[in-house]
Amino acid sequence: MDESRLFKQFISSAEQVWTQIAASPRGKVVYTVNGVDYTPLPDKYNTKRKISRIFRRYWGKQLTETMIRNLGLRVLKGKLCIPYRPIPPLPCIVQSIQVKGNRPNQRLVAAILVGGEKKTRVDYRLIRAGDTDSFTIMKRSGREGDIRYRPSVEAPKAVSMLATNSAGKPVPKPMLHPAAKPGPKQARKPKRKGKKRLLKTP
Repeated sequence: MDESRLFKQFISSAEQVWTQIAASPRGKVVYTVNGVDYTPLPDKYNTKRKISRIFRRYWGKQLTETMIRNLGLRVLKGKLCIPYRPIPPLPCIVQSIQVKGNRPNQRLVAAILVGGEKKTRVDYRLIRAGDTDSFTIMKRSGREGDIRYRPSVEAPKAVSMLATNSAGKPVPKPMLHPAAKPGPKQARKPKRKGKKRLLKTP
C-alpha cells in the first residue's frame, strides 16, 4: 500500500476518535449539575489515562490534551462522566489527500474532509521519531471552528497604567535638579479694606 493510502486511513481514524468517546454512553444514568446533564462513560473509557492512550495513537500531546478538555469531562459519584448531548455531524471522513511536503520523518498533508453537509480542507503536519516508528499528527489547521480541537481562550492580561520601558519595568519619575526646585509660595498680601477715593474731574 502506498503512503498516500496509508495517510488517508490514518487521518480518517484520527478524526473519528473524539466522536467515538463523546458518543459512547447512551441510555445510562444521568446526573444533572447546574442544568447540564452528565452520564458515566463505559469502562473502557472511564479514566482520562485510557482516553489519552487512544488519542495518542494518532495525535501529539498538545492536541490530545485539547481534545480531552473539549470533551467536558467531570467526576460525579466517583465516575468519570461526559455531558449527555447530541453530537453534530463533523467532517471526519477523508475524501481526498495530497502529500505537500516530504522530509525525512516529516510529512505535510492536505486533506478534504466530509461529514454531514460539510466539506473542508485541512492541513496536517505529521512527524515520527524514526523510519520504523509510526507517524503522529502534531499540527492541524481549522481548529477554531471545530468543537473537537478548539483551543482554550486565555484571559487577557491586565494592562498596567504605569509607563514601562522596553524591559517591561516601570519608568521612574524624573528628578528635578535642586536648583530647579520651586521655592515656597509667598503668601498674598491681604487687600486693604476702606473707602475708595473718587477722582475729581475738572
